[in-house]
Amino acid sequence: MTYRDILVQVDKGAAGRARLAARLADRFKAHLTGAFLKSAFLAQYMAAEALGGLPPTMIDELLTSHAKAVDAASEDARLVFEAAAGEAGCATDWLTLQGDSALDLQDLARRSDLTVMPVSTVAPLGQNRITAAEVALGAAGPVLIVPDEAPSGDLGRNILVGWNGGREAARALRDAMPLLQEAEAVHVLIISPGGMGGPEAQLQRHLEHHGITPNIIRDSSDDQVAADVFREEIKALGADLLVMGLYGRPRLQELVLGGVSHDLLDRPPVPLLVSH
Repeated sequence: MTYRDILVQVDKGAAGRARLAARLADRFKAHLTGAFLKSAFLAQYMAAEALGGLPPTMIDELLTSHAKAVDAASEDARLVFEAAAGEAGCATDWLTLQGDSALDLQDLARRSDLTVMPVSTVAPLGQNRITAAEVALGAAGPVLIVPDEAPSGDLGRNILVGWNGGREAARALRDAMPLLQEAEAVHVLIISPGGMGGPEAQLQRHLEHHGITPNIIRDSSDDQVAADVFREEIKALGADLLVMGLYGRPRLQELVLGGVSHDLLDRPPVPLLVSH
């Protein structure tokens, strides 16, 4: 397994995120797609009722002005993306998606091996916030969540993996395998008051079969402080990437996330590679 198609959400201020995605595309010889999210004028202003009292000429002017502003923002983002891709020398595509909901971005993420985006984003001149968790819950694949301060060096040289034996953790482990196999150090943090026993040993053997010698870390802390334990281990180990399962589900457009997922997504200490 490797990453052959990488998707990155780009806006004018996404230079660091775009460079990180481009470096990954160069490392894995992947095709890089930049996605700009646009907002429809009518969606922004609560449909046509908000414009009903205006003369047609003013409506035309507003629509034209909005379209020009969106085009300008798209061009700025494209230049940021092309500069990053040019530095890395990777093959690219540029797409403009509807950004008033997460649906188009989720759909494109399902056709990519890895999606790179911030914790949350709003389409320029739009109002609806799209979160990385929302995309990941519907993407059926890994999402790399990059904090505001994107790392400038190579990502994934010192990786911490969260493991509890669950489906989501197993999916994240498999989705991160290309990075894990290239890492200089892989640590697996198991937070379980009762211990893991046999399955823990089998996990180590599984990783060794992939050429990975993991450092297994056992912690008997209660789940309620698990997020704090992750932060402490990341700092102590100097980890530059956290791999973890995303626990939650979409419910009537409202995200219901597990406690650890919610805490780390809200304030990611390092980039997170999550899968659901």
